[in-house]
Amino acid sequence: MKKYLTLIPLLFSLGLQAADKGGFKQDTAPPAPQEQKDGYRGVTDGQHQMMSDELAKLPEKSWVSLKGNILKRTAVNHYLLRDARGTIAVIINDNVWRGQQVKPDDLVSLNGQLERNKGKVQVNVMQLRRL
Repeated sequence: MKKYLTLIPLLFSLGLQAADKGGFKQDTAPPAPQEQKDGYRGVTDGQHQMMSDELAKLPEKSWVSLKGNILKRTAVNHYLLRDARGTIAVIINDNVWRGQQVKPDDLVSLNGQLERNKGKVQVNVMQLRRL
């Protein structure tokens, strides 16, 4: 009986270790910019969604909301996001994914702070949501 009691927690812990942590999975091609679909937006309906070409005019540390597709990973925690008007570099730390798995054909909503690094504009993402 004691053997069974020790085996039961062990079996449940094996399943937890095998669970995927989420993140970007580049196994599909992104849709063309004109084919980006709208998804359920919930609370983002009331927010002003920025476009990538508008970000250059904003001051550093501005909070922005973007909607688009993550095209590819360019470095550790660095990705390229495409919206309807262009592309922008984004930084997404591991804790921001919150177990969500995102592919290039998934529409995502990002909230974060605008940063300038060596003259290039990028967004440090604080919240990511798959739509």
